[in-house]
Amino acid sequence: MHWTKDEIVAALKKLHAQGRDLSYNAMARRRQALVSAAAYHFGSYRKAVEKAGVDYAEVTRRPRWTKPKIIVLIKAGKRKGDDLHWSAVTRRRDELGRAAFASLQPRLFGSWDRALTAAGLDADDVNRYRKWDRASILFELKGRHRAKDPLNSGAIQRDDPGLHAAAVRHFGSYDAALKGARIDPAKVRERRRWDKPEVLKSLKAAKRAGQKLSDSAVRKESPALYGAAVRLFGSFTAARTAAGIKFTR
Repeated sequence: MHWTKDEIVAALKKLHAQGRDLSYNAMARRRQALVSAAAYHFGSYRKAVEKAGVDYAEVTRRPRWTKPKIIVLIKAGKRKGDDLHWSAVTRRRDELGRAAFASLQPRLFGSWDRALTAAGLDADDVNRYRKWDRASILFELKGRHRAKDPLNSGAIQRDDPGLHAAAVRHFGSYDAALKGARIDPAKVRERRRWDKPEVLKSLKAAKRAGQKLSDSAVRKESPALYGAAVRLFGSFTAARTAAGIKFTR
């Protein structure tokens, strides 16, 4: 990548906002190309950091993250009733938000879910019972759209079933939620290659998310899943049974 001054400054600002360690040694290990470009364009890495509006003295004395410190912050957030879902904590600009990004380091937890587990929380429960409202749903959909992440119904049910369930609950349908976020549903749909394991996986994800799994509900909200279930299992009821889901009218 051929770095420009503006790109270097933007990258450093973003890393600082995420709570990353911007010390020279840490950056040289992880982002050598950025460090070299900064020194080339600004005369030194330190000058580039200062150009990004970051106090270099603060960078050099930034405390090293540890597993116990991250666990303490997670438990404190839990006691205060903070939303500990990844999308929520990474929008924070406090110690908990920085701890979330720090948790991704291989020497610590490698993932936020593992950090939650180490703090005694069930990561699946945190993801499933995220505190969704109309504003947070639209924020999440717009963010995924800007990042060019897949937004078709099947992808969201697979990646974040809680978001899909909340979108249907608050807007009446997933397409309505997309329209609320000023996203054209027709442009985000994509054909999906279904097989039996994929159908079962999607049904189980929908069950965990608390979605209605009656024949009519799935036919209306997830027509692609419904059609694949009927095609591969002979009927939607057979697919639901194969997924181990007990349904009572």
